[in-house]
Amino acid sequence: MTAGAVRTSLYRLYDAGNVLLYVGIAEDPAKRWAEHAANKTWWPNVTRRDVEWFPARELAEDAERIAITTERPAHNIRHAVPHLSDNERADLFARYKEAVRTERDLRPQVKEAAVQEMLAGASVTQLAKLTGMTPEVFRRIARAEGVERKREPTVGREVEAKRAGRDAS
Repeated sequence: MTAGAVRTSLYRLYDAGNVLLYVGIAEDPAKRWAEHAANKTWWPNVTRRDVEWFPARELAEDAERIAITTERPAHNIRHAVPHLSDNERADLFARYKEAVRTERDLRPQVKEAAVQEMLAGASVTQLAKLTGMTPEVFRRIARAEGVERKREPTVGREVEAKRAGRDAS
């Protein structure tokens, strides 16, 4: 394992009839389950949770892919590609992992460009529209880098002008 290996869990969620509902991975399963509870309509059906720990995320990802493709949980979408052969699924997963690595490698460049654009006056909304990313991504970058963001007006220009006129009198 590499020095940067992060211990990661593979979890399986079952209903009262022992039907496998979902397979997932997480460094902090309780936090991930809270996200499921907030977002998934099937969550109230979960009555049992099995957790298996792996010394590195990559190992957990591989185990997750295998579990989803062979055990076919009711609510997994990722890796659930029944019409592909085992080799095609493995190739698809390898391409997915490469895309994730590429995205990870590009983060510093995106961050640097975002900081430069915000310093030049771009708003998080403008950057979000330009990139297809969410404004929150750029808010987090701004906070982490100590960039004072340009804020979109929250009050109409007419009201702002009236306020400015009142303050002057």
